[in-house]
Amino acid sequence: MNAFARLGAGLAASCVLAAQGQTDPAQLELARMQRQLQQNRAEVDRLIDMRLRHDLGLPGEEDGSQFRPDAPVTTATIERSQQELREEDAATASLLERYNKLRVAADQLRTEAAARAGAERQERSFVVVPQAGVAQPSRPRPVDPGQAVAGPLPAPAGEQRPPKTAGEDFASLLGLDPVKSQIQGSTDHLRVAQALFKAGQVLMDRAAAARERGRPEMAREFDDRGKERLARSLEELTPLLQRPQPLFQALFCQGRCRELLFRYAERYEDLSPVKSTRDYQRREQEVREPFLSISARDVTKQGARGEVEVMGPWGMAAQTAMEQFRWMNLHGNYDARATIDALTWPGEHDQ
Repeated sequence: MNAFARLGAGLAASCVLAAQGQTDPAQLELARMQRQLQQNRAEVDRLIDMRLRHDLGLPGEEDGSQFRPDAPVTTATIERSQQELREEDAATASLLERYNKLRVAADQLRTEAAARAGAERQERSFVVVPQAGVAQPSRPRPVDPGQAVAGPLPAPAGEQRPPKTAGEDFASLLGLDPVKSQIQGSTDHLRVAQALFKAGQVLMDRAAAARERGRPEMAREFDDRGKERLARSLEELTPLLQRPQPLFQALFCQGRCRELLFRYAERYEDLSPVKSTRDYQRREQEVREPFLSISARDVTKQGARGEVEVMGPWGMAAQTAMEQFRWMNLHGNYDARATIDALTWPGEHDQ
């Protein structure tokens, strides 16, 4: 007898007792407790059945997500449903293909827009400094992209610029950063010299990267162009260095330019303490001279009687530059790989 049968039997017994007029309170309480017992057993059976369905992955009795066809399932309805599914799959594939095409086109348009915006930011006009008695152009001329900072100036008005050489065409392919502006007719020698130094420094850094990638020809091209800009930077500093007390900025720029030219001579002009000792020592002293001048001048006296000399920020920077230059001359050629490759151990070749 299942739970529902027992519940029905209990209800029938209660009805019979009530019909017979048996109104004993004890009997009524017993009938009520039996009905409650049957209800509890029915609830337990229902919960056990739900647990079994859940463990087996079967839908519940009251699960509204279970699909129930409105009409009896036949072979014709199955085939019609499968045809509708195939049509929906084809429509979905068509829409997905259109979406992918539109997405690729949108990405391409976005890339082109970003490239145009970058090109517009890179284009800068010349900053023309007016000079007395010299006619100035009515509108600025565009800057050729790919030229280094403070590169060749454009031809004056009414003249034609000479055609580019093969080296200039190669420079446009080196990936140099575009100039922010060019100054025509400027008398600020320090700013022009610093711009030329930075251009030479960047070129020599890229030469070092080219050598690491096994591109010696490109590295030499970078180094040669860097040397030319460093030499022009030193020429631009000449009027500033002829003063009785040159600016610290000018002296520091001179020392850095000489240091980079010193490294260039080591790489391509056989400058070494073994092959050319005197020339090597002379060039070392030329690099140190501007930094020594800064260290000697940038000193302040402190204390009650001025007996303590304290070096200023420019003097400390100059001392650091000289120490770094000395360390590179002593240890710059150290190669850890050669030392590691030279290690041996007993029985290395006994195989």
